[in-house]
Amino acid sequence: MRFQGMDVQVSFGWTDDWRITEVFASTRKVGTAIDTMVRDQSVLLSIALQYGATPKVLLRSLTMTEEGNPEGFAGLILRMIVAREAEIREVDAA
Repeated sequence: MRFQGMDVQVSFGWTDDWRITEVFASTRKVGTAIDTMVRDQSVLLSIALQYGATPKVLLRSLTMTEEGNPEGFAGLILRMIVAREAEIREVDAA
């Protein structure tokens, strides 16, 4: 994905019941302010998800544009998680 003009690699870790509870993200510019922000937000999101916060609740709590789209990195990641979990539920239901 791209965030603020920079490529960011994002991956997830799942529990046995397919809930995403780990976020791993980094840029190719190690040591930059944006890389630190991306890594730190990934850790904070992971901890929140592991302690029971749902992606939808977290997403609703973050800054959005007037159109309802996430403005920040954490919101973009949470939107990805919500979409992935919806895909998993569809596959399970089939």
